[in-house]
Amino acid sequence: MQNRSPRKRSQSGVALITAIMIVAVASIAAVTMTETLQLSIRRTSNILITDQTYFYALGSEEWARGQLIRDVKRDKKAKNPYDALDEDWAKPLPITAIEGGTVAAQIVDLQARFNLNNLYLAEKPDQKSKNRTAQHLEVFRRLLNILELEEGLAQAVSDWLDQDIDAQFPDGAEDNEYLGGVLPYRTANGLMSSPTELLLIKGITPEIFEKLEPHVTTLPETATININTADAIILRALVESLTDSDAETLTSERKESPFTDNKAFEDRLAELLGDNKEPLKNADETYSVSSNYFLLETSISMDNTNQYLRCLINKTDKGVYTLSRTTGTF
Repeated sequence: MQNRSPRKRSQSGVALITAIMIVAVASIAAVTMTETLQLSIRRTSNILITDQTYFYALGSEEWARGQLIRDVKRDKKAKNPYDALDEDWAKPLPITAIEGGTVAAQIVDLQARFNLNNLYLAEKPDQKSKNRTAQHLEVFRRLLNILELEEGLAQAVSDWLDQDIDAQFPDGAEDNEYLGGVLPYRTANGLMSSPTELLLIKGITPEIFEKLEPHVTTLPETATININTADAIILRALVESLTDSDAETLTSERKESPFTDNKAFEDRLAELLGDNKEPLKNADETYSVSSNYFLLETSISMDNTNQYLRCLINKTDKGVYTLSRTTGTF
């Protein structure tokens, strides 16, 4: 048998190493392609699920609009139209099974809360506007007091909104207060777009915001508080000298007999407060028995994906309109 030369043995070794390297590279490429394919499949699946949950959310928006449209029709037939928590729109959509998950939704009356934009005052306001804003400012001060927060925060919020450059004494704050910070910025000098804007205002910490947030809203115009949907805290802020017990009495009584107009509310207040008529001044400027602004809150769970939709809805005599949508995951 003829022995192979050292040169041929060397060439065979190189060929073997080359073959091993080719197999290794091919294996790495195959694994990479498989991982990329799996990632693409997961990404596509997530996109499809997100799109599907969004369309379910839009379906809940149509449900909400339908509820409020029917309410508008009933109001047109009523002698004294009002909005209250015993009406169909206030009943939440129960957790409903959908393919691969669940959906739940509820309509919240935003006029059950204090509208921070009621504190907005134009640059050259007339006396009526000044008086109306002053009334709302007093309501906000009382709300802060009830929540055991500094009443002076009301001045800082008012300065944030108003169009002048003069800080209210002693707790107001205008541009010069904010431009000197590490991250300088100016006051809005206009309507707030979200309650979270409070976190930009002098003196309002995350802890203070957490206390305030459930009780406030930011509507695109001045709006009264609905006495049929406001909770006891807001009612106490609304009516000076109203006790916690009196407020709880009102919220309990209206479950069976909602107030059909301001006079019915004022008559009941007179019974509770006796001869003290002071809290009833300028009633029409701060409260009413109906609402125009609502919040739809929808949550959808599907295939380990949780998505929410929040819609600001405006109810008018002419129709029901979605003003804004906010979506996200939780």
